[in-house]
Amino acid sequence: MSTQSTTQKTPIVDKGLDAQTIKKLPGPPEFTEELRMRQETDGVLLESFLIYEPEHQATWFKDDVPLLGALDFEEKYQPFLERRGDWTYCALAIRHLSNDDAGNYMVNVRNKHGEKANHVRLSMKDENAPTRGGIEPTFFRKPSSRQEGKKLHLECEIEALPRPDIFWYLGTCQIEEGEKYTLFRAIQPSNPNIHFVRLTINDPSSADGGNYVVKAVNSVGEKDCTLALNFGGEAEDEENVPARIYEQPLLLQPNPSTLVLEAHIHANPRPKITWLCNGDFVKETEKKVAHLEAKAGEKNKWVATLTITNPMKSDAGDYKCSVKNKWGTDYTTFQLG
Repeated sequence: MSTQSTTQKTPIVDKGLDAQTIKKLPGPPEFTEELRMRQETDGVLLESFLIYEPEHQATWFKDDVPLLGALDFEEKYQPFLERRGDWTYCALAIRHLSNDDAGNYMVNVRNKHGEKANHVRLSMKDENAPTRGGIEPTFFRKPSSRQEGKKLHLECEIEALPRPDIFWYLGTCQIEEGEKYTLFRAIQPSNPNIHFVRLTINDPSSADGGNYVVKAVNSVGEKDCTLALNFGGEAEDEENVPARIYEQPLLLQPNPSTLVLEAHIHANPRPKITWLCNGDFVKETEKKVAHLEAKAGEKNKWVATLTITNPMKSDAGDYKCSVKNKWGTDYTTFQLG
């Protein structure tokens, strides 16, 4: 994709939709079309329309990581959610494009009747590159870690055609499947060019810390990506620690009227914590309070909690604790039902 660097803003033009799509009765958000990409002079627009309902709220994600929250957004991203006649225009403008902007974008729209998600894949391709009859491996979703009991999963998704060979390394040493490591791969049912790959570390310990590299190779090209795992150690190893969940999350009930969702994090510098429920940001109130504090007696260890007082049926849902610092991101999930 080629783009021009300019500060000129191209106005968004409402092209209009078929009036027959107008919904007469209130209900959950309803998109009239899939998200599509439209190139602008200084970036791209990811846009779609919904049949109008009052009080729509939208949350944007890139590779499952929230892009925007409240007033915390960068000049690079500009969201739109506005009424245009009988429709709601929903879009995300991405300015000053670079290869780092490639990825899987999702918008989750909610109203009082329900919610709906819409997806689009943004690929950054060099128009001058020679055509080689396939897709060079690219990371559709970069590696992340996930704890499950005594197993630690390293997972990612890779877009490639033809089917790539996958190699895992710890540093420069290739990992072979055995008692310590389990390898798994599958394809995405809706897109056979998206390959889900996973490395499982059984009974992880401090000896398993290091830089894990996943490499994908096919006839079109190759690509690798690194995930740093730090299980603790000497002080000199603690200067730059990617944010990660290092223990199984806890769901506590200190008394009948209080629920506490608790995640344990290893990170340096201090991580930024985002709580979501059913894909939407959790807004702090007297009823729901988020807190982050250093773990007593342990270096670069943190405890993130979300406390829910007087829980009700409306508080049920899929909760997600997303942790991030300059070196890495991770998340864990809780289910209240």
